Amino acid sequence: MLAPRISVLTFGPGDETFSKFGHDAILISDPRQAPANRELVFNYGTFRFDSPSLILDFLKGKLSYWLSVGTLERTLQVYRSFNRSVSVQELSLPPETALAIQAFLYENAKPENSHYRYDYYLDNCATRIRDVLDRHLGGRLAAASQGPAPLTYREHTRRLTVGAPFLFFGLDLAMGPLIDHPATEWQAMFLPEKVEAKLAQMTDEHGAPLVKRQRVLFDSERPPLSQTAPGFRWGWLIMGALIGAALFGLGHGRGRLVALAQAFSLAAIGVLTGVLGSLLLVLWLLTDHAVTYWNQNVLLCPIWALAIPLLSLDFGRSRPKYSRLMLAIVGAGVGSSVLALLLLLVLGNQATAPAVSLFLPLWLGAGLGVWVRCGRPALLSALRAERALVAPR
Repeated sequence: MLAPRISVLTFGPGDETFSKFGHDAILISDPRQAPANRELVFNYGTFRFDSPSLILDFLKGKLSYWLSVGTLERTLQVYRSFNRSVSVQELSLPPETALAIQAFLYENAKPENSHYRYDYYLDNCATRIRDVLDRHLGGRLAAASQGPAPLTYREHTRRLTVGAPFLFFGLDLAMGPLIDHPATEWQAMFLPEKVEAKLAQMTDEHGAPLVKRQRVLFDSERPPLSQTAPGFRWGWLIMGALIGAALFGLGHGRGRLVALAQAFSLAAIGVLTGVLGSLLLVLWLLTDHAVTYWNQNVLLCPIWALAIPLLSLDFGRSRPKYSRLMLAIVGAGVGSSVLALLLLLVLGNQATAPAVSLFLPLWLGAGLGVWVRCGRPALLSALRAERALVAPR
């Protein structure tokens, strides 16, 4: 029986945010087709770059991806132009299995069947390839992938973004404890490289290697990916300590300009943490992103910090009227940050070390600076002053 050849294409990472984790596709080589259609790439990673609602849909967890079909020649041109490696694994499959996969993909590529709700960890270009193969291998891929994976979702995310510090920190800040649970090899195949590695270990029903032939179609000029999670990132702690020390130092300064500089710095901290905290709460409460639920980083970026810029207008004066209220609000930021540290040390169910390293010393410096500016009042007197300000008259 003349049957198509089924291969898995694995694409290395690129420079753009969405390409940091690589990509997967299925290649069908069918000599029975016309020359233009003999080598077709079935790609589950297609989405509209120019969609006006792209960012909003992503934030809401409602981003639509679909299965597209293109030629191998065109696909290689695109990935070469972005300096992304391309390797191919030709699978050893019975003719009837190869034909079944081909029929499934052609049916799935129809417009009425091609779209799906994208989920970065649970339903993406790699998991779709994994599931198609497992379905037509009688579940053998899933059965062979139930062992524990060495890294969690978060550790994989960190190792693949460590070269992009702000992306690293942004993703780490936005993700909740769900991605810190131990993962299986099956779950780790949300990454194309893990699909490729597992297929290389598989055998067919006769004990022969599942991968008949593996070769590199294009080798990019990039360093190899790290296979281990990065260690503690001291840079975030150093940055937080420096900012905190500066905020503390401003509290000791004298003169109108120093007071204004402290007030402006506090306003900037309030806007930054308050806006971030608002976004974290939106991701938690108003979206379909399960990985952003119960995020303890809201303690480091409290939403009440948005009141600090308003109070800063008064705090920069020579005789601020609401200085004790400022102290109470900044002090609450210190307290919630300390609570985040305690949760990290005691529960350890969410790996919040980078965020704690940055925001805890920042809040401590801000709190001590305001405390000094307010004349080093006792804590209880500050709390009594706050209650007096908010009490009904």
